[in-house]
Order: sequence, then C-alpha cells, then structure tokens
Amino acid sequence: MEEIKVYTLENKFLKVEFLNLGAIIKKIEFKDKNVVLGYEDIEKYRENPAYLGAVIGRTAGRIKDGLLKLDDTEYQLDKNNNGNTLHGGKKSISHRFWNVENIKNGLCFSIKSTNLDNGYPANIEIKVSYTLNNNELLIKYFATADNLTYLNLTNHSYFNLSGDSDNTIYKDILKINSNYLIGIDENSIPYKTVNLDNNIFDFREDKKLEEFFKADDEQKTIANNGVDHPYVFNEKIGKLEIKNLESGIKMSVETNNPAVVIYTANYLQDIGFKKHSAICFETQEVPNLYRDKNINVYPTFIDKNTNYEKYAKFIFENIN
Repeated sequence: MEEIKVYTLENKFLKVEFLNLGAIIKKIEFKDKNVVLGYEDIEKYRENPAYLGAVIGRTAGRIKDGLLKLDDTEYQLDKNNNGNTLHGGKKSISHRFWNVENIKNGLCFSIKSTNLDNGYPANIEIKVSYTLNNNELLIKYFATADNLTYLNLTNHSYFNLSGDSDNTIYKDILKINSNYLIGIDENSIPYKTVNLDNNIFDFREDKKLEEFFKADDEQKTIANNGVDHPYVFNEKIGKLEIKNLESGIKMSVETNNPAVVIYTANYLQDIGFKKHSAICFETQEVPNLYRDKNINVYPTFIDKNTNYEKYAKFIFENIN
C-alpha cells in the first residue's frame, strides 16, 4: 500500500499542508486557525467520500447518465452516483497518488490519466501547482491531451472561517458577483438557468448565510436544505468573498473559470461532521456540459493542439 505523505508550505501569513494522495489540501492555517475541514487520522483520506480538500477530475460535478458526447462519438463514463457520473467516476484522480515536485514558493503535483480511464477519451497529463504569495494561495491547473476530450477540474476544500468545525457557517457573510445560478434536478444535475432577482440564492450584496437558511425555496429543498449550485460569474475574472466577523477572517476568491459551484456541506453529517459546518467554492465550468447561449455559457474542450489552463486564487485577510 502506497504511503500517504504530507507536504508543507509556510510563510509569515499562511501555513498549508498537502497530501500526495488526491493532491489534497489537508490544512490551511491563518491567524493560528485551521480554516478548512480535514481528518485527524490521515488514513481516512484513502476513502474520503466527501472529497475533502481533493483535486476533482476529470470532470467536477455530475454528468447525466454518464454520457459524454464529443462531436459524433458518445462515450459511456463510469456511473457512480444514482446512474450518473460524479467527480470523474470511481477512484478518480481525487483518490489516486500524484507525483510531487518543489517549485518556487510552492509545489507542483502531476498525474497521468490514460485513454478511456473511467470511460474518458484521450491520454492526458494534468499538473496542479500550489503557490504561496504572502496571504494568497494560488492554484493553477494545466493539462495536455493527445486527442479531443473534455476536462473540468476543481478543488474541493471545505472552508470554515471560524476555525472550529463544531460551528456552522450561518454567521458567515457571503458576496458573489453573479446574476444567475443554474438550477438542479432531484439528482443534483444542472438543468435550468435561474435569474437571481428576488431570489433567496442572491448574494450580490453582503448577506449572512443564516438569512438564506431561514428562507424557503424549492431549489434549497432539493439540495437537502442548502446550496449545491453553480453560480455563473458576471465577469471574465470571477470574484467572491466570504467573511466571519467573530474570527476576523475574510477570504476572497478569484478565478478565470466561468462559474463556481457553491456547496454548503448539506450531507457532511453522514461522515461524522456537522451539517452546514463548512462551505465549498468549486471554481469550474458548469457541470454536465451545460449550455445557455443567452448568458454565454458553453463547455470548452481540449485536444492535442490546445491546452487546459485555469486558476483559482484564495486571498486571506485579517479584518479585526
């Protein structure tokens, strides 16, 4: 059995721990608080059913019926979630061991995925770098392929800015520059565009999450009384921020991805954590290769002549 190894990056602002398994972010310490959920027992990451801190791929989110259509060819992907593909299928890259190299102020994780791995076409090589720049953690995603394929990578860290996993996120204040989210069906598959005017999911202005959790909405009920939805950014560089006034920690997120799936840990009680004790910001394309020409949402593909290059930046500030 391969050994799970811990790697640490540290400067005067941040201390971050990573694992060679799943390129996982195990811990982020800011102001002497760990602001992400994780397992104390490192061996629990071998199963990691909630994908704590892991890089997700080849495709984040769900693909309906596990069917991926590229040009005129349809590929049957591994179905691991109610007849659909979730987070790349069984034992995807989030549950595999990666190679790790040191880079300036950071680490670079790399992994290869062969043609028809979990049903996905093309041989691909993925590199994910983590870099500390003062109070910023920068994640860069880079991939190459030898044939046409679809890729949609993200990181699945669970943030709790209070630094205490016994606390919920209800007091956190969220703001996101997004006029539209994508509604989900009973299997959490995105299928309709929702305008956020007069909607409880609207966070265009600072809003305490407890205001959302006190309100009623069909989409909230479908997501097991929370958020598990893609938000489409209004700008090419998407931005959001969340803050906890008691801990005095504010986190800003910036990405060149067109969307972010926000997930409020609606099922964490199933693995021993408290429900709504964290929030995920999964920067990515809208899952299920969702299209809406009216808001300029399309999937993008890579082949041997194009590369995949995305980034997400997490900026931590002391607001006390």
